[in-house]
Amino acid sequence: MNMDSNDTLSERAELHFLAALVDELMRKLLIAGVLSQAQLNEIEQAVSQRVGHVPRAW
Repeated sequence: MNMDSNDTLSERAELHFLAALVDELMRKLLIAGVLSQAQLNEIEQAVSQRVGHVPRAW
């Protein structure tokens, strides 16, 4: 592997970690009643539009 490949793998691992972290945070906010399911869906929709992916349903 060249250096670019290692950087890409490292960045991908970091992105997966951050995505899992955000997912857990959103789940805890829902369970704690801080945010409603509708609010989480709004957040998911806004983010998906920014990054160009299909939103997940909460």
